[in-house]
Amino acid sequence: MKKYYFSMRVITLACLAGAFLFSQDMPADRATVPFSNPSKPGLVEVGVHNGGITIKGYDGKEVIVEAKVRERLIQEEKPKKEVKGLHLIRVPGGTGLEIEEEDNVMEVNVSSLKQTIDLFIQVPYNTSLELSSHNNGDIVVENVNGEIEASNHNGMLTLTGISGSVVANTFNGSVTVTFVKVDPGKPMSFSTWNGDVDVTFPANIKARVKMKSERGDIYSDFDMQIDKSPQKTEEDERKEGGGYRISFDKYIVGTINGGGPDYTFKNFNGDIYIRKSQ
Repeated sequence: MKKYYFSMRVITLACLAGAFLFSQDMPADRATVPFSNPSKPGLVEVGVHNGGITIKGYDGKEVIVEAKVRERLIQEEKPKKEVKGLHLIRVPGGTGLEIEEEDNVMEVNVSSLKQTIDLFIQVPYNTSLELSSHNNGDIVVENVNGEIEASNHNGMLTLTGISGSVVANTFNGSVTVTFVKVDPGKPMSFSTWNGDVDVTFPANIKARVKMKSERGDIYSDFDMQIDKSPQKTEEDERKEGGGYRISFDKYIVGTINGGGPDYTFKNFNGDIYIRKSQ
């Protein structure tokens, strides 16, 4: 497996009114990495604990990665007795950018447990993506054709100009996806806990849709055929120690243009919008 390591240059701290401000001119780690077989679509896997991920498709064959420690203001804290007489040294430790590539699968990782790092990546148009972020950042994808899995915990997911399929979920943040075209055979899902789910599809999609929002509403300009029969998810069964358990699904189920693969939309505190591109 090919490995690529990069470290940040020294960064100067400026003292401002009792606080430290990371310089606006902080340098970034940058790398251009090829796929093993650039004639075939590749897969890029990106994970960051604190930070955002922005990915744009472009007319090229290599993956261009830029990692940068986010500018931040650090307020002085009351020192503990153990550090009396000592000076606190605050210097970003570098992004710890590491890229590994093998058999057209590229993994991108950074050291973001104690600092916030943003990743800006250009990929060939025909690239599949597996993306994850946990805190302090959004995931943004533009103009990519492939299979996309995007997961965030505290941040938004915004995917535009997408061709292919998407599985997108976050906890605190909206999910917004705009398709140019879809893979007609792939199931997809879109979910969040706090925020809206807003997805725009081409008018000619064929899908079976499953929709549920516990505390929100569902809107669409597609002509959906709604299945009004109860959706039982479990057969009658005897529980261990006696008794019965029967479960009926809360999803609203319908079809678009006669039906197709399952598209699932799930929300708790927010609305769901299923739009038809104009």
